[in-house]
Amino acid sequence: MKKKYLLLADGSSPHTLKWVKELLKYFDVYLISLNGISKEMSSSLSKNNYFVLNESVKSSGGNYSLIFKFFKIKKIIKSINPEYLNGHYLSSYGILSALCKDSVADMKLIQSTWGSDILLTPFRTPLHNWVARYALNKADYITSDSYYVSDTIKKLTKIKEILTFAFGFETIEQSFRPKESMIFSNRALKDLYNIDKLLHWFSKQDSSFILIIANDGPKRKSLEELSHHLGISDRVLFKGYLSSLEQKEYYQRAKYFISIPDSDATSVSLLEAMQYGTIPIVSNIPANREWILDGINGVFFDSEQEINAINVNEHFSEINYSILHKKALFPESIKHFVSRITR
Repeated sequence: MKKKYLLLADGSSPHTLKWVKELLKYFDVYLISLNGISKEMSSSLSKNNYFVLNESVKSSGGNYSLIFKFFKIKKIIKSINPEYLNGHYLSSYGILSALCKDSVADMKLIQSTWGSDILLTPFRTPLHNWVARYALNKADYITSDSYYVSDTIKKLTKIKEILTFAFGFETIEQSFRPKESMIFSNRALKDLYNIDKLLHWFSKQDSSFILIIANDGPKRKSLEELSHHLGISDRVLFKGYLSSLEQKEYYQRAKYFISIPDSDATSVSLLEAMQYGTIPIVSNIPANREWILDGINGVFFDSEQEINAINVNEHFSEINYSILHKKALFPESIKHFVSRITR
């Protein structure tokens, strides 16, 4: 009989779905979600294996109202009696997981960090820092998707079992198509991702290029107004949220992918761009340096650079394909993860 593995995680997130699909190969998987549940997730788990409590959870932290869900979650955990409890995203589900660790004797706690929950939230206030340390110190194992995030975790806890692997792919396609004079961006439209800086840069580029801005966020209206002010609204298309198939279409068509946040862990969108032969233009931050060698398989963003002057190794797509095969196959990562926590 398989051991029981319970995730406290966003049931509407494709990242959570990716974990569930792989963990089902090894465990009897359960899920408690406060953010609803996707159709694909509900079809992946039996009806008795998921619980949806419908509470708004903010990725920026400040989820103190979730404490009131503690007793209900603790009751569910006791009824499941899992061998493993896995909180995903430290500043929300991770806190609840830490508080619930002692609900079941000998239950192992895994804290899975996603990026800003380690790189930004713990350093906002002393209280945020204390909460992060508490949640990490209760863990038996911690997962991280970049070595930069892992190094930051080490500053917050003495836990030695930090397992570092990217939220990669089930399989890696090698599907290259002729490229168009198109730049693709799909990061959230909020301050962290510097879409305004991207628009100012694009306004100085060759007018034959168009810029596709996918995703959404609180700055969408002001960014649309900025594109009008800069006189580039006819070359900038705001597409909103796109399905994975729609995004794949743009990755395959666009010559460049651009992502210039001030802070980030390993970006799944960067890995997707690498997969489809799109040249990455990324901010020069530690997590990106784990994947990109400037001028070899992508370039670091420079607000003064001209798009027509960007040069990378002519075999960059093959280089990226090789890198992804070595570092971004999620089934292999989970296989090693499972061997570590079950030894």
